[in-house]
Amino acid sequence: MSLWREQLFLHPQVAASRPLVASSACLLGEAVRYDGGHKYQANIEQLLAPWLQLQAICPEVDIGLGIPRPTLDGISTPAGVRILVTDNHSVDVTESLVENAQSHVDQCGPFWPLCGYIFKARSPSCGVGSLAIDPHLNLGETAYGAFAGHIHQQLPWLLLYEEDDLQTEQACEDLLLLTFICRDMLWQQSEPDMAALVAHYSKRLGPLAVEGDAMALWMVVAELLRRDNKKRRKLIAQFRAV
Repeated sequence: MSLWREQLFLHPQVAASRPLVASSACLLGEAVRYDGGHKYQANIEQLLAPWLQLQAICPEVDIGLGIPRPTLDGISTPAGVRILVTDNHSVDVTESLVENAQSHVDQCGPFWPLCGYIFKARSPSCGVGSLAIDPHLNLGETAYGAFAGHIHQQLPWLLLYEEDDLQTEQACEDLLLLTFICRDMLWQQSEPDMAALVAHYSKRLGPLAVEGDAMALWMVVAELLRRDNKKRRKLIAQFRAV
């Protein structure tokens, strides 16, 4: 794993920067899970941490549930999926998790230049489409955790990963490529130069027809790179520093 050549970016200083990515604290080895344990992921520390600013978060602790704490379930109700205490379904923490997520949404911007999240899979707060719904019925249905779902709804351009997505060096390098490009496009200038961004990245990815702002351009580029593995790997090989 290596840093990128500065020629990849419109703003060369990005090559020496460390994009900001939030991560479920348990994945970083912090003992914040309901049982007082963690789910440490060596790949995050060894392959990603040297190149990123990783900010540990735990929505369940942040809303005051404590360590240890009762387990939570995603339960389908007439009002949609709610996050309820497993042994006491009268206790609903959904709104508290959504409010906590909104505080992250409100912070995101030039002074908190977030490029992505790495979430704990299957978590009632952090699952990215992997939370089992009505687990007692074993129906195989899944949804977003309450925190991750609100982040996705409010910030659809933001990169969201689970630890299950990052089990290989190639997958980690793909994440790094996208977070560095995100930083280059969105967080270098208060008013990004759209013409310069489009021209710069069109040379590297092919013609980019985008109407709108830098956020719209970033979403087009992110979708292109996530969908086209061949183009993504070629770009990485071309601009990987020696």
